[in-house]
Amino acid sequence: MQMSFEYLRGTVDFFSSRGFTVQVEEETIRRDDREVYTTVRHSLERGAEERFALSCVRYPDGKETFWLEIRDFHGLRTFDTELDSWQHREDSVEFKYYPRQDGVGLSFILDLPPS
Repeated sequence: MQMSFEYLRGTVDFFSSRGFTVQVEEETIRRDDREVYTTVRHSLERGAEERFALSCVRYPDGKETFWLEIRDFHGLRTFDTELDSWQHREDSVEFKYYPRQDGVGLSFILDLPPS
């Protein structure tokens, strides 16, 4: 599956349908009057112990990279880290981080049944 800003927005909508509030921030970085990149960050929160940030960094050449920060998930947190891919399904979201050279990588699934 091709990751895209539109698919990220669909995933944010999925989180929203599961009771998460969404706050969107957009920041464009410029150097010498040229746009270098724009970051669109979606902060997702459901209660004090379920907080994430899904971001898309968009470059003028059309390239997009995607990032996940687990701010708090029942005591678990991570730094903002680039994602390889993700997929939202009927009742869950699976996130995959870039694998090592040998193909081994981290993947985790959040079960999010309707609330």
